[in-house]
Amino acid sequence: MNMKYKHMVIPTSMAVLVIAAAVGYEGHNSNSKKKEIKGDYIAVSPDHFANIYDSSVLVHRLLTLEEKCNDSAVMNHIGSGTLLQDSQTGTKYVLTAEHLTVNQSFICKEEDSPKERSIKIQKGKLTIARLTATVLKENESADQALLKIEGNIENTPFYKGKIAKQFHLGEYVIGVGYPSGKHTYFIANITEREENWIILNHSNKGGSSGGGIYRFGDQGFELIGTTRGGTAITSLERLQELIKGTPLEDDYL
Repeated sequence: MNMKYKHMVIPTSMAVLVIAAAVGYEGHNSNSKKKEIKGDYIAVSPDHFANIYDSSVLVHRLLTLEEKCNDSAVMNHIGSGTLLQDSQTGTKYVLTAEHLTVNQSFICKEEDSPKERSIKIQKGKLTIARLTATVLKENESADQALLKIEGNIENTPFYKGKIAKQFHLGEYVIGVGYPSGKHTYFIANITEREENWIILNHSNKGGSSGGGIYRFGDQGFELIGTTRGGTAITSLERLQELIKGTPLEDDYL
């Protein structure tokens, strides 16, 4: 890969491949044979890597249910997101997974039963760095949501790159998130593309749903989607549609 900047080297064979299972979301599991990641090295800018890593934020969801699920009516979940900024106003937003938002019902999976049941949500709240976040725009089928942060999030840089215009099957991507609450990254290959998702050759772990996925562009990292669940991330085309018509369009498209 021809990089146009000074670089650090990341060995792909040492990549962390444990991210992102959706909270209350089964995800997409491809029946295709998974492809192995080849031992290789990727040259990246230290500043660009630091930016995608540091702009990754932890999303907290607190729900109060009308009935108990596994002996509790209070549900605490975590997910991941990418901090974005409107350059005109300085307003901060977070790109994350739609299934992390507060919906009308919660799917309860009882520990002692294979059955699932739907429980109405009495109230819910999303917070990022202890600040309340509200949904500005979302797409349920694409599993993407754009949140607006109510307040000034400090000491956290926003993503300064662009949303990609295209990608290629087989190319490397890097994702950042909080599997089990631990801030980390993984490297994988794109193996398939479908209408509402892209398939990678990696496994998932709870906590990274909504985390940013980036391709290695010639000028730096380019955002291509967010983690869904199973082996899937969101569609680049749906991401572009989500950002269009928002205050972030000029900055990121």
